[in-house]
Amino acid sequence: MKKIVPEMLDELTDLFVDTFNAPPWNDLWSHEQARTRLRDIMRMPNFLGAAEYREGRLVGMLMGHGEQSYDGMHFQILELCVANDMKGQGIGGRMIREFMEYLDRKGVTSVYLLTMRGAASEDFYAGQGFRTVDEMCVMSRRHSE
Repeated sequence: MKKIVPEMLDELTDLFVDTFNAPPWNDLWSHEQARTRLRDIMRMPNFLGAAEYREGRLVGMLMGHGEQSYDGMHFQILELCVANDMKGQGIGGRMIREFMEYLDRKGVTSVYLLTMRGAASEDFYAGQGFRTVDEMCVMSRRHSE
């Protein structure tokens, strides 16, 4: 894995759009929206990101940021994706394992993320040692409500 740097933004954007606009997410990201999101994440304090390449081609990325808490540094994974034609080859799991080892060496006390309940992604993360936290809930409100 390589450390993500700003010069990778265009290829990260292409991977992000290709991945999340396809099943099972079927999002409607424009390149401009995705580029803005990824650039904003990269500008966050304590940003860390890793990119996976195969034969010179970007096939996976993991991005997030650290946040100080009373019990140490927490890390939130904000984006993880693997190229559609490379899924099922263990790339995402290996990226998480290596990234978690890196965070352990940095003294991060906890790693968390948000994903869709009941989707294949929930099963994937559970297989990587993450668990659904019963004590927490995600709440949302549209601005116009």
